[in-house]
Amino acid sequence: MSKLKFSAWIFLISVFSFIACEKEDVIVEGMSPVYISSTDFTRVYRTDTMPFNDLGNIVLAGKFLFINEKYEGIHVIDNSDPFKPRKVHFWKIPGNLEFIINGKTLYADNSVHLLVIDITDFNNIKVVNFIKDLYIDSPLKEPRPVGYKGMFSCVDKKNGIHIGWEKKLLVNPLCEAY
Repeated sequence: MSKLKFSAWIFLISVFSFIACEKEDVIVEGMSPVYISSTDFTRVYRTDTMPFNDLGNIVLAGKFLFINEKYEGIHVIDNSDPFKPRKVHFWKIPGNLEFIINGKTLYADNSVHLLVIDITDFNNIKVVNFIKDLYIDSPLKEPRPVGYKGMFSCVDKKNGIHIGWEKKLLVNPLCEAY
């Protein structure tokens, strides 16, 4: 057998071995992210107060404290009497982690966009503008299913705003909670 034929056989055997060893999909039960549209601003609104859970940034503006509830929105606290602060509202902003207040304008992320929100009337907040995809590649904290151990699908901001988890069969999940 010539060297050329021998080399051709080795090449073909290598190709067929590689194809035969292709990895099969791994299917497991785990947690999958639930998303809403990142431009559904009807989900940004004032609601009744809610319990504190996973708190983030705190901003003092005038007689009010504003405290981030990670991925949920902002607690509005009347701090007229610092010895008796009183919860008055919760501003629902799905995906929110960061915010600042300048006068009667709230600038807040919804994990994907920077929202410009008019807070002139605390009872009726309104998204008046947004800067598209400002946070799409941001390395902000990766959401994980709270209290869950096992495989889960990683959150991908390109699918929208992550608002929760559901149990599903997953194909080749890349994330794991310990």
